[in-house]
Amino acid sequence: MAEAGADEARWRDAVAGVLKGASFEDRLTSLLPDGARLQPIYARKAGALPIPGRPPASPWTIIQRADHPDVAPANGQLLEDLEGGAGGIALVTTQSPFARGFGVAISTPGNLDGLLAGVLRNAIEIRLEAGSQTLEVARWLSEIDDGTVHYGYDPIGLLATTGNLPTGWPSTASVLANHRQGGTVLTADGRPLHEAGATPGLELAGMLSAALSYLRVLEATGLRLEEARHCVGFAIAADQDVFTTIAKLRALRLLWLEIEDACDLAASPIHIHAETAWRMLSRRDPATNMLRNGLAAAAAGLGGADSIAILPHTAANGLADAHARRVARNCQHVLISEANLHRIADPAAGSGGLEAMTDALREAGWAQFQAIERQGGIINVIQSGWLQEEIERLRQPVGTIIGANKYALAKEPAVSVLRPAPADTASPAALALSRRRDAVPFESAPESAPGGAA
Repeated sequence: MAEAGADEARWRDAVAGVLKGASFEDRLTSLLPDGARLQPIYARKAGALPIPGRPPASPWTIIQRADHPDVAPANGQLLEDLEGGAGGIALVTTQSPFARGFGVAISTPGNLDGLLAGVLRNAIEIRLEAGSQTLEVARWLSEIDDGTVHYGYDPIGLLATTGNLPTGWPSTASVLANHRQGGTVLTADGRPLHEAGATPGLELAGMLSAALSYLRVLEATGLRLEEARHCVGFAIAADQDVFTTIAKLRALRLLWLEIEDACDLAASPIHIHAETAWRMLSRRDPATNMLRNGLAAAAAGLGGADSIAILPHTAANGLADAHARRVARNCQHVLISEANLHRIADPAAGSGGLEAMTDALREAGWAQFQAIERQGGIINVIQSGWLQEEIERLRQPVGTIIGANKYALAKEPAVSVLRPAPADTASPAALALSRRRDAVPFESAPESAPGGAA
């Protein structure tokens, strides 16, 4: 260790000579959105062990969205996705807060039968994103499906996205928990927070508080904690900031271990579903979204996500066609089958920089979580407006978005979509978080010359 210290001392002396009096902190360290400062170089963290998560050497599940409004075309897309190697579907209905103007219209059991016609249901993973329609669709699904189903019920997420907390939601959660189909029942979802501009620490805090709220409700309905904790899963936004995304997933697992310890529960890995971030997509030059999606999916896989969905690169422009869906699907095949990213259990373990970032996000998430809990929990801080104010206080300015505010094309190419997306002009309801993509302000601005900033 002395020799390593001496090496660092010599390196700092050499750096000081190059800086010629300039501040080391200003030039070579970076400040995370939640306040921690990262150094430019770290030694390997001694004694670090992998964080338990996805089974070692097991690939994550490739999830593809089913969100075409019409059942027959949605079924055709779904069959093509599964034939192309997807291992599961995210069934997004019109009632989902993530439908974004689309979503499958499921109003009868027959609609659901039509959507899943020809699907080997016990061979795939199904994720419901049905919003206020969850109980209804889950009941129909339980009658025709015996595979793994994640119900995706998230009443707190509905409060965050619509401003309204579903009435009787604890009863709905109890009914779903008693009819669990191998997967999780309630989802603590960080995507609304990410889309609203929350820092990673605040995202983690919100997910943690929501998951704890669900745990308490399930226990109050008579479910043993040991059973209740397996009913709660997590959904998280993965963006192009690779190191932050890896650290965020790792920090989430560590934070939940602290909750389990406080509840006198033996440690058990949580189920984390990752989706590439809606906030980072650009309508201008959408081909650049392929790069963002690839980085985000790689980070989610390296961070230990159990399943990953890539939003098609044209999703901000409209309903994705077969080509865009195939690109999203095949990106994951490359990461798994060619890059073999899944074969190392927690590859960040021991990496000085990533361990430091994980610790920083863990500390920030826990501090924000405690602040939320002191005010009565996540529901209270949304209804009081505190969460919205905290997001605004910590919000970071939008940086460079290639193709949108930097190196914008002189002429935008035609984009192939099945249906155009609705305009990004809707104002959020009272109490709802204001969610939007970072590129929106630049998409309405005059196009800049190639190579320049908009």
